[in-house]
Amino acid sequence: MDGASDGGRGTPAGRLETTLAVDQDMISLFGFYRDRVHSFQFIVDDLAEIEKLICSLLNHEVQVHRMDNHSLCLLHAIMAAGAQFSDLPITTRLSKSSQNLQSALKYLGSFDLLWNPSKRLIQALLILGHVLQNNMDPRAAWILGGTTVRVALSVGLHQPIKRCALRLSPAEAQQLRLAIVWQDALLSLAFDRPPASHEMDLDSDLSALVSLDPTSQRLDYRQAMNWLCHLSFRHLPRLPQTEPVRNYSRLFHDFDLYESSLAPHLQDLQRSNSIQELQEHYSLIVHRYFLLSTLCRPVLSSQDKGRFSEEECSMILSRFQGALKRSVRAFIKLRSISNLATRSWAFVHNGLASALLLSFTRQGSNAQDQDSQEILAELVKTLTERSDDVGQFSAAHKKALRAIQALQRSSVEETRFQTILPEHFGNTQEPSMVNLDDWLRDFDFDAFSPLESYNFIMSDQVPHDFSF
Repeated sequence: MDGASDGGRGTPAGRLETTLAVDQDMISLFGFYRDRVHSFQFIVDDLAEIEKLICSLLNHEVQVHRMDNHSLCLLHAIMAAGAQFSDLPITTRLSKSSQNLQSALKYLGSFDLLWNPSKRLIQALLILGHVLQNNMDPRAAWILGGTTVRVALSVGLHQPIKRCALRLSPAEAQQLRLAIVWQDALLSLAFDRPPASHEMDLDSDLSALVSLDPTSQRLDYRQAMNWLCHLSFRHLPRLPQTEPVRNYSRLFHDFDLYESSLAPHLQDLQRSNSIQELQEHYSLIVHRYFLLSTLCRPVLSSQDKGRFSEEECSMILSRFQGALKRSVRAFIKLRSISNLATRSWAFVHNGLASALLLSFTRQGSNAQDQDSQEILAELVKTLTERSDDVGQFSAAHKKALRAIQALQRSSVEETRFQTILPEHFGNTQEPSMVNLDDWLRDFDFDAFSPLESYNFIMSDQVPHDFSF
């Protein structure tokens, strides 16, 4: 189906060389998005309307050339996201996702998003941000996310008292704000950068906590994630180079109040009565304990550690290590029941980052160290058993996985590093992996603080003989 990008939200598409999927593909990819993606992203608040639009296209009640560019952009974004989580062979999956991504980007138009923003455009930008992340291109997602935030601010989405320029209902505006904050918060945590959407993080958009208001309902998964993002904004510094969290008592108090307000199945695995609830249970554990461990990281820094007393350090480290273990365990379990933990960049990053930090900070009793060792061994085993998905990891995540193995070998005093990762990890088709085993073997982890070592491994820094 041909369409084009010549103008605004109400402007019919012209003749741009892009193609919506054939009927069966369109139904299939939309189904994967609805069933596997939408439940864990909550961007499109009117998905039934999108499904109705697709039905109209299939029935030829609506012609593509009569549709506006922003709706077409959103459809292609949905198809791209659906393809990423489909059951198609990996080459087909990547191809269909890439084709729809390129078509969606074409429909944005050169300056259309600046002159004529719309609800559909903001929804499309948010979904495209997730698609770029899951293509293992989080930097592109970060850049696009900044654009999305500024488009939303330009139409007054951050001012609920005033009606925004898009003439949205209060519920529609709230949904978009929460979706923007959600995406921005998770990316900000991963990049260790201040969020850009502080102005849209409104207390009034959040559900009340049962622990503070006994008459309120317990938080479902969506509400719990919204609150988690709010807590990250509350406790993360707004500017780079500012002091780390100082009041850990307040942080832990806020976190405990939050956890006590969660729905039963989010607190207790045994209260999960469906596959969806199981996935939500483990997904929230991965995210919430990654956040907690991130906020505790300053205690690992050689520069910041001196600001805390020995008692404070012990208390923070205990919460920190417990959070890492729970996050990694949940990531392992989620991989066994859902492709979220294999194809979602956010889950892969949070799981591997937690595991890498756990590798650097194993200390305490022999029993505690053995517990960490067993968790990390199980993680490596699950990743290497499904090498196709691991092959799609970003370079930073592949470095992290190899570093985890190097540290495992070191912990049992093995003098020779023998990788058991899939063969394609070290082949010549991936220059970033050349000589990585030798580099990790020679890397002096003891010469740096755990946080410095972590930042080095997860950054783009590589040995001098590496070339991208």
